[in-house]
Amino acid sequence: MAALPDVQEIFLRVLIDDKAAVNVFLVNGIRLSGQLAAFDRFAVVLESASGSQLVFKHAISTVLPVNGRDLARGSGAAVSRDKPNNL
Repeated sequence: MAALPDVQEIFLRVLIDDKAAVNVFLVNGIRLSGQLAAFDRFAVVLESASGSQLVFKHAISTVLPVNGRDLARGSGAAVSRDKPNNL
């Protein structure tokens, strides 16, 4: 049985596929801006005019699309705001 992709994977994949501009807020308050290029279990690659940065996920607080698009509704992913999706 194949595992379903999790919300994080769906969200990041849509941002990469759409080449969306994002703000990545770190837990220490720093804001990084650019486009997500890739991700794995532990890190994301953020590209900007100054080059590429490897950002470890444990340092990330929030990823916010600059255009404000509601990705949960636009991606076809079922996301419930009422209760966690325990599989």
